[in-house]
Amino acid sequence: MNQASISFRYHHDNMKLLLGLVCFACAMAHPAQASAPVHKTIVGCVSNGIFTSDSGYVIKLRERSGGLMISSGMQNRRLQVTGNLLPGDNFYIDRPPIVVGRCG
Repeated sequence: MNQASISFRYHHDNMKLLLGLVCFACAMAHPAQASAPVHKTIVGCVSNGIFTSDSGYVIKLRERSGGLMISSGMQNRRLQVTGNLLPGDNFYIDRPPIVVGRCG
């Protein structure tokens, strides 16, 4: 056997070992669980039909039925909403929003 074939065989064996370790690690990993709802109160403004929290996040306000809950009467209003925040910034309100002022 020449030096080149020994070197190739050594490299090939290491790659098989590495691939086996990666496959084993993937098989042992636990699947990520979906985030649970977080009960929160959020204050923010409605502008152009979009509710943006004081932290700068666009939040999709939803009724319990799942429908979006922004009406024209809320335009340029500062709201306080209480409910459950879910992944994707979907916020299911559990009581009517409170108007706390006008947006600046």
